Amino acid sequence: RLTLAGDRSPLAQLVRLFLLGETVSAVELNAVLPLEDAGPLLTGDSTALRPAYDLAPYADEQHDWWVVSDLPDADGRPQRTDHVLGVGGASTTIAQLVVRRPVARALDIGTGCGVQALHLSTHSAAVTATDVVPRALSLAATSLALSGVEAELLGGSLQEPVTGREFDLVVCNPPFVVGPQRRFAYRDGVATSTSTGDDLSRAAVRAAAGLLAEGGTAHLLVNWLHVRGQDWRDRAAEWVSGLGCDAWLVQRDAQDPVDYVSTWARDAGPADDAEVEPWLRWFAEQRIEGVGFGWVLLRRAVGPHRVLVEEVLHPVDLPLGEEIGGWFDRVQWLRDRADDDLLEQAFRVAPAVRLDRTALPGAEGWEEAAAALRLDGGWRWTLPCDEATAALVAGCDGSRSLRAIVAVLAAALQQPVDDVAPAVCATVRGLVDRGLLLP
Repeated sequence: RLTLAGDRSPLAQLVRLFLLGETVSAVELNAVLPLEDAGPLLTGDSTALRPAYDLAPYADEQHDWWVVSDLPDADGRPQRTDHVLGVGGASTTIAQLVVRRPVARALDIGTGCGVQALHLSTHSAAVTATDVVPRALSLAATSLALSGVEAELLGGSLQEPVTGREFDLVVCNPPFVVGPQRRFAYRDGVATSTSTGDDLSRAAVRAAAGLLAEGGTAHLLVNWLHVRGQDWRDRAAEWVSGLGCDAWLVQRDAQDPVDYVSTWARDAGPADDAEVEPWLRWFAEQRIEGVGFGWVLLRRAVGPHRVLVEEVLHPVDLPLGEEIGGWFDRVQWLRDRADDDLLEQAFRVAPAVRLDRTALPGAEGWEEAAAALRLDGGWRWTLPCDEATAALVAGCDGSRSLRAIVAVLAAALQQPVDDVAPAVCATVRGLVDRGLLLP
């Protein structure tokens, strides 16, 4: 407001109206907007108007868009159960996980305000967006129209609107919040007498996988339960069993019930004991010890399939789409290569790899305590490293086969080549999987 001061330009009036949410005189707005067309986005009377929706500018590095969503009330609470959320942390996160390669057919399940469909339009020949909430489809249609983007919009839950169709890319940010009731359609999964609170996340994962064409990828944000007496990794791995896909499930955070319930109670406004206490009792009855927040990344491929379930709590560099696409490619490359084939290949060190050595003061000066290979970017992996592995990686300059490097290592270690080769191949597979070595 201080910056705008007395500025009456069209841009200043639009900022006052849609970004600050202020009331603007109809006379002044009439010089800025075609009021007859913009009327559905506004509320008020013939003399003064204010926004009826949140209309926000949104962009990637090359495109400018508009996103239309519902306004919260004065306390920041959603005003209705079918509230349509705007661009938030979850939507920007999943947008930075998607492999942005050109595809023919892309699908956004649970499109909400349409933000993922906007991103998909930049590299997809045809975009389909679905939602079970009619209000969401209406606002998504408005976002797309104002942004000059075309997409097919269909109503229905998960795979139902597109049953029998296949897509090269599926994106889904389902209502993943775990609890005993559904207060808001945009966030809350459904728990019933025959289902647990994370069943909707599981169903979304399996629905997305079932819609993938060969080589297609899917990207989802989900929550999974940590249940007493069960390993959460086993629980999450079951979600992707028998899907015909390589799968990478990454837990980025986990909260105990009190922190989890407090977080999501505040999400809808000031926390209310009448909501929090029954929610916590339900967690206790279900033997839930915590809730994990994670990413599910899938690619339909010919088996044997790679299923990786892990916790990654350290900072990573978003966006990760290219790195995730590279992982899928390397899994495919390694899939059918026996050690004899691997030994004939040449490898190079990824550009962001470095070797870090840690030394501690000792009786005779500095003494090396540990060494690690680090990926200085992207996933930022840190892998323990002994001298043999350091020598192996140093020798991978792309100019000679792995077999030649094994011969040098065997001679240095004074061991038979046949004894060294299997261990080297296993190490190389792990380094390729993590992206520190590249074919």
